[in-house]
Amino acid sequence: MTVRFLAGNVLKVSVAAGSSAYALMLEKRPYIAFYAGGEGAGGDLPDLAKPPAFIVAVAKSAYSGGRWGDVLGRVSKDSLPAIPQFFRQNVMDPSDCEIVEADGQTRKASPADCVDLERSAVWSAEHIEKRLGDYFAGRPNAFVESMRVKL
Repeated sequence: MTVRFLAGNVLKVSVAAGSSAYALMLEKRPYIAFYAGGEGAGGDLPDLAKPPAFIVAVAKSAYSGGRWGDVLGRVSKDSLPAIPQFFRQNVMDPSDCEIVEADGQTRKASPADCVDLERSAVWSAEHIEKRLGDYFAGRPNAFVESMRVKL
C-alpha cells in the first residue's frame, strides 16, 4: 500500500500504550498536523474545532509505506490549520537566526524572536511516535527540548 501526500488526507497513528493520534496532511508538503486521539464528529476524523497538538514537517517515509495505515478520510482544504512559522539557527554562530514562513520565505531574526517557535526540521515516523507518546504522558519530549533556540 502506498500513501500519497494530499492536503486534507487523514491517517491514524498508533502510539505506545494503546493510544492513537491523527495525522492531517496540510496544504504544503511535507507539513502535517497531529491531533490527540479521540473521535471527532466525522467518525475517525480528528476534531478540527480544537488546535492540533503540533505541526511539523514529516519525512515521506513516515507515511508513504503504510506505517500509519491507509487514508481514513479527507477534510476540506478550508478546514486545514495554518502552517506556523519555524526558525533556523546557525550552530556555529547562535546569534545568526532566521524565521521561516509557511511559504518558505525567510527573514533575519534574533534568538529572542525565536523562543516560542519550533526549529525547522523534518521528523521521522519514530520521532513523531515518541513525541506523541510524550504528549499523551504529559512529559517534555527530548527531541523538542534539544532543538530549542540557543540564546
